Amino acid sequence: MNRRSGVVVAVLAGCALAGCAAEADVPEQPPVTGLLGALAGVRAADGSTAYVEYGDVAAVRALVAADGQRFGGLAGYGYSDLASRAGKVAEVVGFDASAATSALRVGEPPTWAAVLRLDVDVAAVEGKLTALGGERDRSGTWTTAGDGEVVPRGPLAKTGVVSGFQRVRVEPGAVRHGTGGEALRWVADPGDRTLADDPMTGELARCLGDVVAAVITGPKAGLPLAAGVRATPAGEAVEVVCVPDENPNALRDLVATNLETARTGRPEWPRLLPGAAAEQPADQTGVVRVAVPAGPGTQAGRVLQALQRGDLATLFS
Repeated sequence: MNRRSGVVVAVLAGCALAGCAAEADVPEQPPVTGLLGALAGVRAADGSTAYVEYGDVAAVRALVAADGQRFGGLAGYGYSDLASRAGKVAEVVGFDASAATSALRVGEPPTWAAVLRLDVDVAAVEGKLTALGGERDRSGTWTTAGDGEVVPRGPLAKTGVVSGFQRVRVEPGAVRHGTGGEALRWVADPGDRTLADDPMTGELARCLGDVVAAVITGPKAGLPLAAGVRATPAGEAVEVVCVPDENPNALRDLVATNLETARTGRPEWPRLLPGAAAEQPADQTGVVRVAVPAGPGTQAGRVLQALQRGDLATLFS
């Protein structure tokens, strides 16, 4: 963790303990839906905070059906490892990730895990896992390979998947899978401290708000970043980026300048994110948020693409 990230974690942790929300004296209810609800089901650990990818798959599916050109880029978030081959993988494991209601992936290779919320025929999936040579233990966890073992041959490998199903837990309404026992425990046994409680990941998720797709990167990679897209069933959309900083007002002013003025050797933010505005949320100390209109005729997901390209951090420097 770099120095800046360490300072910001301390700031956000202090905020979480003291209560920086406008109504800090009102007890918070555990989140049950959306990004925060998904994070509340995952153990906070060094590995799980490194990278978070979330998708409200059902909402995105409806948006894509209504306007594929505008929202098509949001499909696959939360299950990106399976998105392009979901149908073929379904024939091997007995469930179709693209039919999920929501999806969450945490961690980075070689150690990561995922949760898919969907209707599951448990017997059918377990039959497929048996066919893959899997064995079920008393806890209900299936093992198909050793922790972190890459499986270069076999039915899954033929679909392009060689990792991620070493451990699987299946139940009505959800499938949890990961690269090993440690990773699966993140999503199967969240414990008392979850990602929703984490002073970095949780606060960035709160800053993003009610998103249908999101990515949150941890401090190990440098500047922690959170990017996502909020969208209503009617198609009203806004893209959001959040970053932590010990001096958020100064960073907000810097970002405002970057959004207005193109700089040599940098992405052309005025052209890429027209109409974007930076703010320091009144109810979150130590965070800067950028909101980008994503109206009709705009392809939603530009901030997510910029994060994946590695460009987004330059907006804040």
